[in-house]
Amino acid sequence: MNPQTLYFHPDYLDAVRAGRKTTTVRLRDRVETGPVSLVFELAEELALPGVVKRVTAKTVAELSDADARADGFDDLAALQGALRYHYPGIGPADDVTVVHFTLLP
Repeated sequence: MNPQTLYFHPDYLDAVRAGRKTTTVRLRDRVETGPVSLVFELAEELALPGVVKRVTAKTVAELSDADARADGFDDLAALQGALRYHYPGIGPADDVTVVHFTLLP
């Protein structure tokens, strides 16, 4: 079985590699637990093997500072700013998926 793919902005590569980013918040992205290929779109694609450990459904309004820190941000305001950048028009009532992942060695 091929692993599912999660695409990331290249700015998040260092945080993922360092273990500072262990979640990603996704809007309208179906993600399941199991093997995953974390793909960073650089000059060439870079794919890191990982495992999705848990998937949690929330609304944007339910996100917390703990969610933000697990996603590699200093606080909830920074996470919300990134969500607005990646998903223009996202609002507090929108359903999102918090994807908890780990890198494989």
